[in-house]
Amino acid sequence: MSFFNKIFDRKNKTSSDSLTTISRTETYEGFSIPGIIHNMQYHFTDLQVYRDGLVYCWDMVDLKLFKEKLKAGWVVTRIPDGERISLFSLGNWTIDNGTWDFSIIDSYYDYIFSLVRVLNPELENLYDCHGTTVKLINGVNVSTFSSPNPVPYYEKGDSKIFPERIKGTHRYIFYRADDNKLYLGQLSIFKDGQIEIANIPEKKRFNINELEDLINKKALLTDLPLKERVTILGLGSFEIISGAGVDIKDKYAELLDAYEELKSGKNSIERCREVLEEYKSNPTDKLKEKLKVAYEKVPRHQRMFVGDMDTKDHEVKKIIYGKLK
Repeated sequence: MSFFNKIFDRKNKTSSDSLTTISRTETYEGFSIPGIIHNMQYHFTDLQVYRDGLVYCWDMVDLKLFKEKLKAGWVVTRIPDGERISLFSLGNWTIDNGTWDFSIIDSYYDYIFSLVRVLNPELENLYDCHGTTVKLINGVNVSTFSSPNPVPYYEKGDSKIFPERIKGTHRYIFYRADDNKLYLGQLSIFKDGQIEIANIPEKKRFNINELEDLINKKALLTDLPLKERVTILGLGSFEIISGAGVDIKDKYAELLDAYEELKSGKNSIERCREVLEEYKSNPTDKLKEKLKVAYEKVPRHQRMFVGDMDTKDHEVKKIIYGKLK
């Protein structure tokens, strides 16, 4: 008999098996800020800082462990000239003439700590990982935390007590601001079709229908002119000397696909996977054509994610085209 059942039997003459099981989910407010992870190469990422003092830097850690990540060089505040910066689903560039906001790691830690204090002025109930983010379960080290899935939002309506929160998703893209400088901006798309561009001198709000016009006006870019200086607010700036980004048309398709996922719950990759499984269980010409249509709706730079890490999209291409294309 379990410990809990013994308690129930003793006090209530019943068992916990007779009760309805429930759970609760807590929401922790936070900030998404630009950051750099040094893992073989330099990866731009959005660090996540939460009110309970946890920081996500490809691993959820408390403030003490985050300081250790800084000292170990996992999280860095600058990229040396001549090295490359990798931006997921955007591109990869070699940089030069970098100027950086944080000369020492202690000042960057102080900045992160100040954000926690903004969120939690009394620094109440800060999480303590007790020196590790793994625990031993059945002889296997398992991460204490699952990867967070932060959701950008904006508050709609006049109610100050219970404002309506419109949730969305975000991507990074280059934005040419009113001062003609080029910034690495965070573009959030919301379920109601609103768009917000942050990490620029002044946040901008648009509608999903204005995306194409912003691209045509070259306010939104993915491929950069050489010697162009890019500013990452809160980190620094640098010049581009080589490299390439995804095609802007493919990025536009990705943004529209993200919006469709907000509305329907599925993106083009998931729809393609569904048709692939349908075809594999019933390989007809009709389903083969349906698979081709579904695959070609996936933005080109994301087609590798239709399969797993090993197969990528090779299986789909072999079915559709008869060979790898």
